[in-house]
Amino acid sequence: MRDRLWNELTQSKHHHIYCVLLIAYQRRLVNIFNIVILSFSSAGVMGWAFWKELPLVSCIIVAGISLLKLLSPHLVPSEKQLDKLDNVIDFYCDYYNKVEQLWMNHYNGHLDDKQMQDAFYKLKATEGRINKIVNEIVKRTNKSILSKTEKETLNYLKRTFNTK
Repeated sequence: MRDRLWNELTQSKHHHIYCVLLIAYQRRLVNIFNIVILSFSSAGVMGWAFWKELPLVSCIIVAGISLLKLLSPHLVPSEKQLDKLDNVIDFYCDYYNKVEQLWMNHYNGHLDDKQMQDAFYKLKATEGRINKIVNEIVKRTNKSILSKTEKETLNYLKRTFNTK
């Protein structure tokens, strides 16, 4: 059971770090998308006078930007999705702290195996609600974020618990 608790501790920190890196990436993506849309709006690049002489090109650009705006819910996350991801981050931060507290109580002999097991499964039951949200907002795993998450998690655990 001790190994199970340690694995849960490391996994919850991994989830927390992944979600933090993911939301930073998604917010950058939304910002870049909005900058591109605003740049090519009528007040931006499309407002320049030389487009009057290139009506076909300007029409194609305007049509492309309009198409991007229509497709935006499928290309970039919405504010609602980002808020849900914020909630997931908050959950895993709190969850990690509770698992760590359980780990330290068992490690220091404040809980026997039976008490730890009961507390662990009670805590584990709270994760079901957040998994539904995660499955709804995380459609695919970003490999570069995952790689960075693994490094960050290992570094954190080494610094915090002096593991190798």
